[in-house]
Amino acid sequence: MTPAVKRLLLAWAAMSILTLAAIFVGHAQTQRSIGAALAGALFVMTFAKASILLAEYLDLRHAPAWNRGLRFALFLLLAALFGLSAMAL
Repeated sequence: MTPAVKRLLLAWAAMSILTLAAIFVGHAQTQRSIGAALAGALFVMTFAKASILLAEYLDLRHAPAWNRGLRFALFLLLAALFGLSAMAL
């Protein structure tokens, strides 16, 4: 197995673990509110998954300026969404 394939498998495993964690943190099986702390945890997990996707699957680790720029834009979007969700709680 090549190092590139190993890196992609590790990225896939990390994203899968983050997805499973988000299911439990977000109480996907219920309709009740999760609160600001758990909502923040979900946004952090979302940012981590998106960062992995940008770096590994889109191969932006070789284009650090694009990687930083897109992660910053994603951070701003998630921060705005978190602010709106915190106001709605």
